[in-house]
Amino acid sequence: MTRVSVLGGSSPFTVALVDAIEASEALSHQLHKWEIVLQGRHVQNLDAVAHYARHRLGGFGTSVKSTTDLDAALTDAEIVIVQTRFGGLEARASDELFASELGCIADETLGPCGLLSAFRQMRPVDDLAIRVKTICPGAFVVNMINPLSLTTAMMLRRGVTAVGICELPHATLQAFAGALRIDPSELYWSYEGLNHRGFIPVARTRDGEDLLQRVVRSAPDAATQMYRDDVLRLGAIPTKYFAVFDGRSSHGKGRAVALMSLRDAIARDLIANPTQCPAQIANRDMPWYAQAVVPLVAARVGAQRYDATINVAVDGPLVHERRARVFGDRIDILDPAPADGPFRDWLAAFEHHERLCLAALDDPTPYTIGAALEADQITPCDNVRNAAARIFRTWRNAANNGQPCETGNVQ
Repeated sequence: MTRVSVLGGSSPFTVALVDAIEASEALSHQLHKWEIVLQGRHVQNLDAVAHYARHRLGGFGTSVKSTTDLDAALTDAEIVIVQTRFGGLEARASDELFASELGCIADETLGPCGLLSAFRQMRPVDDLAIRVKTICPGAFVVNMINPLSLTTAMMLRRGVTAVGICELPHATLQAFAGALRIDPSELYWSYEGLNHRGFIPVARTRDGEDLLQRVVRSAPDAATQMYRDDVLRLGAIPTKYFAVFDGRSSHGKGRAVALMSLRDAIARDLIANPTQCPAQIANRDMPWYAQAVVPLVAARVGAQRYDATINVAVDGPLVHERRARVFGDRIDILDPAPADGPFRDWLAAFEHHERLCLAALDDPTPYTIGAALEADQITPCDNVRNAAARIFRTWRNAANNGQPCETGNVQ
């Protein structure tokens, strides 16, 4: 019996995870051996999600249990999917408002919003990692907590076998291949970077054609002009978040408030009829389940090979996003083909910023936090001091209050 525990399983958005498991052809012959444990703190939502999961997966012979007890969920777990949001979407909304007031993009993975979120998550993530290491030390942890690279680093420091997972690198490749009308599965490609801040410097066809050079040399059209500009400037294809750093993206105010409304609407529909997929689930695209989480879990149990990207510490404490091949207990990091270009200067800047964030988390002071904010290229210089003071107060208040480890909502 394979015991898979989903932390943050009371979120109504977990319906999308259940659907992705049901739709996985690779897992269809193994689900009768699975025991899925959904853990969360909202009892009514948890019961509804569990009822839905039993309805969808019961035909495969899958056992579905639910509990509000974190330790019970971790007991005997072989795979732990961590989609917990400490503080819930309400905390995310507060973080987004903070970033908006600074005139910055309100994104929970980047800039001051991301760093404030990291400080908010620091203590409970550390507590969770200790409990995983104590209760199920051999478990494979699939981390989804944002900011992903920082929270994954926190878990790894406690000796947990954890990887962070995000579908964005492969989605970036898919979009590029789609613009060229090429099947992405036919391509050889490399990826280098940190979560949401990475680049594809190599993309070739099986016969060796360099597709980055194709878009440079060919007459551009509406579908390829953006990629041509990126290759000329960077020597690589960046993820969509790069627009934040080079000034092409407007400073959005975030989406937590809208997600709270959608979450509550989905919950109402699910509670009213837990055997029916809530129609409003379609209003949130959640490709990470079908494109990243479920394929990785399927690879871990030996149902298929996973050849995409994971967040992992390869050398030192810094968590990079790297292409990897996963099958069973084996994880092979695929070293990228050598590639040069201006994108390497950006990579160096992103890595420098990440190190400063880790240093601030290790030794929180207004100075260390300010240094991290100055290096992120998002926070306006004249707002760094105020932003650092606000983040420091948030950390200090949480530390003084002895903030407990409790599960909130999923992304």
